[in-house]
Amino acid sequence: MRLFINLTFAVLALVLGASAQEKIDRDTVYTMSPVTTTAIYAMPRISPVTFSNVSRTDIQTQYSTQDVPALLSELPSVTFYSENGNAAGGYSYMTIRGFDQRRLSVMVNGVPQNDPEDQNVYWIDFPDLLGSTAALQVQRGAGSAFYGPPAIGGSVNLIAIPFQSKPGVTIESSTGFQEYGSSNTVALSTEKYSTTFNSGLVDNRYMFYGRLGNLSTDGYRDKSWDDINSYFFGVERIDQTMVTRIHLYGGPFTDGLVYNGLPKFYNSNLNLRRTNISYYELNTAQDSVTTAYLRRPQEAEQFSQPHFELLNDWKLTPTIKLNNTFFYIQGDGYYDYADQWADTSTLRLGSAYGIPATGNPANVLIRAYVGNKQWGWLPRLEIDQENGSLTVGAEIRIHRSVHWGKISYAEQLPADMDPEYRFYQYNGGKDIVSLYGHDLLKLDDKTTLMADIQFAYSRYLLYDEKFLDNSFSVPYFFVNPRFGFNYNADDRVNVYADLAYTSREPRLGDLYPADEAYYGSTPNFAADTVNGVVRYNFSKPLVKPEHLLDFELGCVFQDGHNQASVNFYWMEFNDELVKTGQLDVFGNPVLINADRSRHVGVEVQGQTDIAYGFSVNANAAISYNRIIHCSVIDSTSNGITYRHALDGNPTAGAPDYTANLHLSYSSGNSIASLNAKYVGSFYTDNTKNDLLKNDAYIVCDLSLQHTLGLGNGMRLKVRAEVRNLFDNLYTMYGEGDQFFPAAERNYVIGFSLQI
Repeated sequence: MRLFINLTFAVLALVLGASAQEKIDRDTVYTMSPVTTTAIYAMPRISPVTFSNVSRTDIQTQYSTQDVPALLSELPSVTFYSENGNAAGGYSYMTIRGFDQRRLSVMVNGVPQNDPEDQNVYWIDFPDLLGSTAALQVQRGAGSAFYGPPAIGGSVNLIAIPFQSKPGVTIESSTGFQEYGSSNTVALSTEKYSTTFNSGLVDNRYMFYGRLGNLSTDGYRDKSWDDINSYFFGVERIDQTMVTRIHLYGGPFTDGLVYNGLPKFYNSNLNLRRTNISYYELNTAQDSVTTAYLRRPQEAEQFSQPHFELLNDWKLTPTIKLNNTFFYIQGDGYYDYADQWADTSTLRLGSAYGIPATGNPANVLIRAYVGNKQWGWLPRLEIDQENGSLTVGAEIRIHRSVHWGKISYAEQLPADMDPEYRFYQYNGGKDIVSLYGHDLLKLDDKTTLMADIQFAYSRYLLYDEKFLDNSFSVPYFFVNPRFGFNYNADDRVNVYADLAYTSREPRLGDLYPADEAYYGSTPNFAADTVNGVVRYNFSKPLVKPEHLLDFELGCVFQDGHNQASVNFYWMEFNDELVKTGQLDVFGNPVLINADRSRHVGVEVQGQTDIAYGFSVNANAAISYNRIIHCSVIDSTSNGITYRHALDGNPTAGAPDYTANLHLSYSSGNSIASLNAKYVGSFYTDNTKNDLLKNDAYIVCDLSLQHTLGLGNGMRLKVRAEVRNLFDNLYTMYGEGDQFFPAAERNYVIGFSLQI
């Protein structure tokens, strides 16, 4: 086994250009940086960036069953919501400064995680990742990532390098209980188990890591169950001037569909707020439902997306380091959903398709399949200089996908119909190439200048579309500069300023929602009609890229455990993609370009140790988020276009006020903490309709934990949590007239045994 491992890493070293390495002693482990993404990781009192760090200790203290967005929601200007209501498994989403995940750059070990086609992040694809995370940083503002998905609202960088110098095994278990209804019935809702293995340093050269887990939950809403497995395996080889790591992680899962929200008035009803509706219609006053379809038990999903990473840090000279990251991500799965309006036309049945049909099918259940493959190489060269550092790098990513839909079940289908008949199918793709440079120049002991430049090229592809045969290739090229400075006034105070310009291409679905074409969706390109036939000019997309100029100014005070900061930002947009209030068939917002929009705000944060083991950490944000100029086409008749203006309206999804207060008490091996979160009201579309407003809410969580020493290095940590302590009924988020309720008061108890 040892011979095989040595040969494997010898081959990798040759591929990466390494010379023969010498054996090293245990102390050398710490001469190489444990963070392989230092170029995108902001450093205090050096980087002119607005950011917040979450340490490994913080993660271990706070993490039990919650999703990543829930844990990060205590940071400034961060909000989150979960579709199933309890933020344990399932689909959870976060916003930074009101910008959703499609406009945040999310990376794990420097590898981009945003889906190349729809630009969203699906945390369910890598569950329990926090259990293997060594550090985490959230940067706020534009251009905070040199490569990967354009960072409009900010970036999230997770460093999942969990190797430890000492061997050990950890066994963890958590159980969640949910209160339901006016009777305060308490029932088991969530179970989570995990086992972690760390080899420590083997043969003064290798370290091995493995973590396996499972999380199952009923969710809070009806039929919002999840059954999620998780794994993370890693091996690290340490040489005198090189560290090489191999990671394999992911989480195959099955779950019940729950992607639509609910009418707002459902929130106050203890039974209705837990329902799971696939479609509904409201009356004019929006206080009653005229039509509603509940989710069927058969509407479920199955998906798996393993991630493979090879990371190599090679110290070429005392001042030059070369980093190479290779990765491969493959995601395959399907979801079955009911379609109450499916007929022979939408399902492409009938003699025109060679499938004679005498009538419309009934009780249709559609299976939509998605297969993704992505390859990538991220080389980076870091050069330390007497007066600063220079980083140059590149990004090469190739993404390909296949999408298709078939009838999973239906009554009254044509006789002898092929059960594998696909009534829609197309292939998608995206090619991404970028080059970047990052220069930090120390003018003196107090002042550091930063200059960044990125040249980014991407190209969307859509081809082999069945029936309609639409095909296009749409390229984008952006130049994204960034400048800033940091000034250390003394040992405790520093100020910084940052000016960044960044651009972002629209989603592939903004260009053409091909998976909805069977319902009449058409390409969003310029077109003309010749002899009754519509011809699209695929060189002229109607939806434009977003362009943002962001100015950041901040001041930080740091004195031991006491810290305070204040920062101001001004974000000026051209062609920001904003919500129309309409949703597609899968509950996603339909977007349009706003000519101009603006986001301005102030964020403050502070933490201090009070006395007798008490400490406080608080933050608050006040912002102004407005559309300056945008008009929406309502209809066109007799050559006349009718529009309504959104000028001056608040931007959907962006609360003007947020705040967090975290109180903790530590005594010996015991920790108690209370967190209170406030999120101000915000509109769920851009029409400034008070009926489409998510109301302000306050939610409090209580956590208690105690660690026992069992001798021989063994430790047992016991924790208990009460979430939504005061049992508030509130909705976390909304899309148009669909709102997502948060779970009532619920409890988590768990233990962690470290051997």
